[in-house]
Amino acid sequence: MKHLVCHYDDLLLTQKKSVSIDRKPIVVVRSESGDVYALRDVCPHKGPCLSEGMLDKSCAGKEVGEYIFEPDKDVLRCPWHSWEFDIKTGCSLFDPDKVRVKTYEVSVEDSKVYVEV
Repeated sequence: MKHLVCHYDDLLLTQKKSVSIDRKPIVVVRSESGDVYALRDVCPHKGPCLSEGMLDKSCAGKEVGEYIFEPDKDVLRCPWHSWEFDIKTGCSLFDPDKVRVKTYEVSVEDSKVYVEV
């Protein structure tokens, strides 16, 4: 079922909005490119709200001290321990096969943002 969460223009670029749908905590995120994503608003590590964290670009590296900027990958960083999650897939950057947060389908219709739960 689709739920209206906000108007598209009310969610600024790189902004997050915390909502509750059917008692599920969800964070809605508008990326720098303008795309909108929705994830479960709970970090699987210790449980803080991911909506309180920072939305940023990802950095990778093959060794300690090496930082490769990844401009096409937006991550939501946990406010407590900085665990990072890809906003498109919900996968963690450190162990994408085992640690992730649930994602939800988002649609924008007539300038309104809907999340399917």
